[in-house]
Parts: sequence; C-alpha cells; structure tokens
Amino acid sequence: MTRNNSTIRKGALPRSITVFGICVLLASFLTGCWSQRELSKLAIVVGTALDISDQPDTLKLTAQVVKAAEMGASAGSQKSSSGGKAYVNMSYTDRSVLSAVRGISHMQNRRLYFSHNKVLVISSELAKLGMGKGLDTFTRDYESRMNIQLLISKGKAFKILEEEVDLEKVPSLHLFGMMENQKLNSETAVVTLRDYNIATLSGSTAPVVPIVEMKKDKVKLYGTAVFKKGKMIGELDKSQTRGLLWITDRTRGGALTVDTEWGQVALEYLHSNSSLKPVRTKDGAIRMELTVNEEGAIQSNETTEDLSRLENVEKLKELMKEAIRSDIENALSQARSLSADVFGFGEIIRREYPKEWEKMKNNWDTMFPQIELDIRVNVKLSSTGGLVRPVIQEVHSEEHRRKYIS
Repeated sequence: MTRNNSTIRKGALPRSITVFGICVLLASFLTGCWSQRELSKLAIVVGTALDISDQPDTLKLTAQVVKAAEMGASAGSQKSSSGGKAYVNMSYTDRSVLSAVRGISHMQNRRLYFSHNKVLVISSELAKLGMGKGLDTFTRDYESRMNIQLLISKGKAFKILEEEVDLEKVPSLHLFGMMENQKLNSETAVVTLRDYNIATLSGSTAPVVPIVEMKKDKVKLYGTAVFKKGKMIGELDKSQTRGLLWITDRTRGGALTVDTEWGQVALEYLHSNSSLKPVRTKDGAIRMELTVNEEGAIQSNETTEDLSRLENVEKLKELMKEAIRSDIENALSQARSLSADVFGFGEIIRREYPKEWEKMKNNWDTMFPQIELDIRVNVKLSSTGGLVRPVIQEVHSEEHRRKYIS
C-alpha cells in the first residue's frame, strides 16, 4: 500500500507542472487592449464643419476639440474659472478631408480622435457641389460613428461651431442636444450619417438633411435640404418638413395652434402613427395609400367657448385633420416639383411589387411625380386638459359674481 501511494504522489508532480505550464501559456495571450490610447495624447473631436475654401479645388475642415482641463466650468458657461473656453476650433485647408486632418496633426502635439464626434455641419455651398467629397471619409474611417448628426448650414459651416451658447460649454454638444430634442417636436427631419447613406444606397430615395443658420449669434433651424445624386437640389420649408414626417411615420409629438371662430386654441400631438402602402389599381397602375392616426389633447383655450362640448370637439378634430392634410399635400407638391422621392415610395414599391418595380426603376425620376397619394387622416381628442371650462370664462364669471354681490 505504501509503495502505491508513493507512486501516485510521484505521478501527481508531472501533472501539476503540466497544468502550471498551460496556465502560463494562456496568460501570455492576455496582452491587454492592442488599440489602447492614452487620453493625454488625443484631441477629442466633438464637432466637425466642412466649407468650400477660397483656394481652387480645396475644402476647409474645422474640428471642434474639447479641452478636458476646462470642462469643470460652471454650468451654462463656455469659460472655466481660469477664463479659458472649454473647447478649441482647429482648421486646415487641403484637397480632401483626410489630408486636412493630417494637416492639423502637423500643427498639434495631439492626434485628432473622431470616435466622439457628434455633429457634422456642411455648408450649403459645398452641398450643392456634392456631398461625396466630405462624407466618404467619415463613412469609411473606423473611428467615425454612423450616428453622427448631419446638418447643412446657410452660410459658412465653421460659424455654426462658434455659437455662443447658454446652457452648454461646447457649441457642438449644444447642437447635438438641440437636434435630439427635435425628435419630440416633429418639425425637423433629424438625420444621421447612417440615414443619409441608406437613402443614397437605395437608388430611389432622395436623402434629406436639416438646415441650420446663424442669426444674431444664435443657431436657428431653417428647414430641410433635399439631395439627388449626392447634390443639394432644393429645400422643404417648415410645413413641408412636417408633411414629410407625417408620411414617413416620424412624428412623435408636437403642438398645433388653430384659429377657430371663437379664437385661438392650442392642441398637442400625443400619439401618432402613419402607414404607407402601395396599391395596384384595376388598370395596372400603382398608387400609394397613406393612413395617419393621431391622438391629441387641448393644451390651451384662449376663447370663452366650452371646448368639452361634443360639437366643439368635432370642430377641433376637423381643424386638426385639415392642418395635417395641408402639411402632407405641401410636402408632396414640393417633392413632385423637385422630382425627388423623399418619402421612399420607390423602396416600398420595390418590396411589395418587385416585378413591377423592375419596369419602373430606370424611369423613376419621371414616374414619381405622377404617383397618386390617397390621404386618410383619423384624429382623436382624448383630453381637454385640466380644466373643462376656459379660464377666460371663469374670470368673466367671477367678475360678474362680484359685481352683483357688491
């Protein structure tokens, strides 16, 4: 028995060495993150602007870089306690985006790092010449993110990154937050780099990008730019942009003020959904059917009328329907005049009727304006707000009561 135990102990030693050797070998593969970068060696870009340069066949790139040491400033101030701004704008002019980025690196001790880039602003002047020169690099580069917010500027794009903002330390972060808020207002077509590329690659959908402009040192939303073959060809105004959002089921909220026979009433969009489908007619043609379902509420009653009465509710519903239909028709009219399928009609037809689409796709630019759109709008007013009777009526009643009591 003793000899057998000794044999077992002797056999266990080589096994222990083998296990230890395997552990050491596996540990050798744990070399850490190969792409690790020291923050002190990077210039974190949060916003980018592209403009046409004064020099022939060149563009101007402006990168907005955050200054980490200055980000501790009090909220609502662009300056730190030391008086410096929390960001710096770096510009360089060259023949391509990549060469401009390299040019900036020749003047700085930190490398531009684009993984945190939030917004890309392109001047309308450059957009009318073509977006490909600017967007291709941002699409291909592995550091760039596809959720970058795209914007077209009226005037110079770099000026947008110089805005004096009140509640943020960095203009690009303010701009990004402002665009995120627009998803709830439903008056601006918020578009990312991914959205633009998907529309472009479809071959039939005309991409759109929101427009901003600088007015009295403040950035304002202007409308929507429309593109074909990579170039800006026209614009949608505020009403037409709302119509675009209704048709493409991107309305998530918002407000509407209507003029009634009693005065102004403010309505709120609570829940919205739209469905768009192609239908083949008896003669073989294809038309589109749009159904919009909207649930709203009364937010403000500046009249003396009791809007909780059934007949008044029905009148408000009709006014709401008319406003929605008007926006949709305005958008459709402008898109037809531009021969630009901003709604994605062609892509929907391709999915539902692939054989018919094969016959249509080569002439889609001329066929799109002829496509009929049937519009059906359903509205439900689910709430009249916290008051049943209007405040003005309550005030008048109180004045009337006091008059006779006194």
